[in-house]
Amino acid sequence: MTQVVAVAGAGLTGASWAGLFAAHGFTVRLHDQDPDALARADFRARLAARFLVDQGFVDASDCRRGLEALAGHQDAERAFDGVSLVQECATEDLDVKREVFALADRLAPAEALIATSSSGLSITAIQQAAERPGRTLAAHPYNPPHLVPLVELAPGQLTDPATLERAAALYRQAGKKPVMVRGDVPGYIANRLSAALWREAVELVRSGVASVADVDRAVSDGPGLRWAVMGPHLLYHLGGGEGGIRGHVAHLAQTKEGMLRDLATWTEFPDDTADVLAAGLAEEIGERSEEELAAARDVALCAILRARARDDR
Repeated sequence: MTQVVAVAGAGLTGASWAGLFAAHGFTVRLHDQDPDALARADFRARLAARFLVDQGFVDASDCRRGLEALAGHQDAERAFDGVSLVQECATEDLDVKREVFALADRLAPAEALIATSSSGLSITAIQQAAERPGRTLAAHPYNPPHLVPLVELAPGQLTDPATLERAAALYRQAGKKPVMVRGDVPGYIANRLSAALWREAVELVRSGVASVADVDRAVSDGPGLRWAVMGPHLLYHLGGGEGGIRGHVAHLAQTKEGMLRDLATWTEFPDDTADVLAAGLAEEIGERSEEELAAARDVALCAILRARARDDR
């Protein structure tokens, strides 16, 4: 049976989600009160879906069926009628997201899932706007959602445990690889790890240890390559040789503790952060446009995903 999904919010994230769902043959209804935003999101969603076909990640006939059914709706009743999922992608504002959740809870079928794409707001705080909060959850994608397979599923205090399993099954149909977050924590898993890395990346530039470009290359040409294959725990386990993770910790504990004591610890961005990074990025980027950078990123991501798919067989 074809899944029917409403994507509430026609920004970049909503368009990417819509493109992914449509590419997998879902019936997608984009909802936004701004007709211009809907038109832009429809265009971006179709581009994203066709890109997935061109790169060989989805079946062309499934995508064709999904794009034929893709439609934008200003009217929430039409958008949410008969759906199995409402993927909320509204602006990162608690009041706005609560308003969308309340509307979806009222208009979507009783069995429909309602998920926020928020990267930082509490699902517990958002779901309190719903009269049936047990079917609500966080389903946080990683940018761009139509390419990066990760989706982090997190419960609020009022989420029914079965909701996460139902959601995981649905997202797998759309090519996602769900991970379960066992609680409502700011940033889930991936953004917390990214924030810790970025703080040190910022500090290395601010303190004059390295340029913006060299910090970026140190990640993308070094640990980033390994992280595309395995996570840190498994990699360090392999790094321990025959001793595994126990051997790794025993051998390198003192060295790593020395690094930890020297890492940045600030919890508010220094005033010069944006200026320092902008100057370094101007040198790193040169004459390349944002569109060129994004295209290069997406093509490289596809190559990595194809290589991993071969290993998974």
